[in-house]
Amino acid sequence: MMKLWKDLTAEEQAAWLAEQGQPAFRRQQIQEWLYPKQAIAFSEMSNLPAPLREKLAAEFQPFALTTVLERQATDGTRKFLFQLLDGETIETVLIPAPRRHTVCISTQVGCPVHCTFCASGQSGFVRNLTPAEIADQVIAANRALGERVNNIVVMGMGEPLLNLDNLLAALDAICDPERLGFGARHITISTSGIVPGIRRLAELGRQWNLALSLHAVTDPLRAKLIPATHRFPLAEILAACRDYREKCSRMVTLEYALIQGLNDSHADIRGLAEIARDLRAKVNLIPCNRTGAGKLAAPDRAAVQRIEEALLKAGVQVAVRREKGAEIMAACGQLRRLAPGGEPQRK
Repeated sequence: MMKLWKDLTAEEQAAWLAEQGQPAFRRQQIQEWLYPKQAIAFSEMSNLPAPLREKLAAEFQPFALTTVLERQATDGTRKFLFQLLDGETIETVLIPAPRRHTVCISTQVGCPVHCTFCASGQSGFVRNLTPAEIADQVIAANRALGERVNNIVVMGMGEPLLNLDNLLAALDAICDPERLGFGARHITISTSGIVPGIRRLAELGRQWNLALSLHAVTDPLRAKLIPATHRFPLAEILAACRDYREKCSRMVTLEYALIQGLNDSHADIRGLAEIARDLRAKVNLIPCNRTGAGKLAAPDRAAVQRIEEALLKAGVQVAVRREKGAEIMAACGQLRRLAPGGEPQRK
């Protein structure tokens, strides 16, 4: 299997070009084609000598993704099933809006955390994505939209902080002014609560937004939703989030999937309000998607509205995430599980 040119380090790219007898400036030319110009084939690189383009195409791939399936919802949401060079598949969601076009990107093939309500974990974990496979999802969204997206959420398949080295390399490419040039404040990284990863992000001090997939306000209840392997004590998670806010000066968002009869009691919502006030965090209420995992379901709209009003009354900044792309299975992992050959072996 050929390598992705973008996954080579700058030094490796320079060394390969030197072996071909090419001047050093060729690396910058290739980079300009692959990032600002968002080329997906070496043949597009018209200012490179034809023999060099042929040699590059013989040894490397310039783009990580091939579209296997695309679905568009009536609300404009578009979901893509992409095939990688090794035949594995991932999902990316494009959510256009009048003032903000959002792309939701994946970081792993499957997910090792196995949250009970999430379709990504139901299919098991296969492998981490490379930096190029992560960043190319943004390029694919830009090309599909016909303009740049202006908001990136790292909330697709996988736990981003369990693939942190590759994610950071991808974010370097995404934020580098000479490559994709996104502002850090327009990027949100979501995590189920991987404490070492949160603390590492805090030490970096970048201006990315952090979203914690909380979903339960006590350790016993979180134990029902998240298996033990990658579940950290709630006190440690919240302490790491406080550290992140202090060092990065960014408000943390608490993502809370509302599951009827499980985490929507008065006591649960009081606990959520207390945590939000303590962290000075905002809350995103997410009525649970029906993923086929057991009988989990969201509360009805009236109940969701009562919960929203209770949090507002408690002095918490809150929003309800409106369902997008339901008819195209826009929730993480749903489309991949139904695609032919899309079900991996569980790990």
